[in-house]
Amino acid sequence: MMTLLQRLSTREKIMVSAAILVVLSAIIFGFILGPTLEKRDRWQNMAVRKRAELAKFAELSSNYRQLEATISDVEGKLGMRRSGTSLLADLEAKAKELNLQDNIASMKPFTTQLDSGLVESSVEIRLEKLVLRGLVDFLQRIEKADTLVVTRRLRIKSRFDDPQLLDVSIFVSTLEVQ
Repeated sequence: MMTLLQRLSTREKIMVSAAILVVLSAIIFGFILGPTLEKRDRWQNMAVRKRAELAKFAELSSNYRQLEATISDVEGKLGMRRSGTSLLADLEAKAKELNLQDNIASMKPFTTQLDSGLVESSVEIRLEKLVLRGLVDFLQRIEKADTLVVTRRLRIKSRFDDPQLLDVSIFVSTLEVQ
């Protein structure tokens, strides 16, 4: 092997040395640098994905805390409903507060047992010869109660004998704990 190298001219020795350097460089890059750079890129991409997942997790955590607060608020309102007063009595009391008891034509209570163990209590209340301001005040009083009371249906008709007066049918619901 040495005799072969001794026979080469200087120019050929430079070319052989350059070829050996190219081959060694390719081997070093192919087996050492290439995989190392690939791993680094893979880890950097994974870090970007994990940061995005962490941001999403933080957002979900925040949403979860808000939902927990809402649930505890609703549970508190449901606990207030447990006190023994019925929706029918509450509506009648609110009508008396606004001097609307003479306008009540009928009140029909309904109850529905839900799968969650709660009871949906509903009342359909019909009011006759009501002025618009009285209706608005009554609806505000119903909706702003500390308990979960929701107006589910509202029908308003003006009267033929006096268009300033209204006949109203309101369907109100709430949830109760048994």
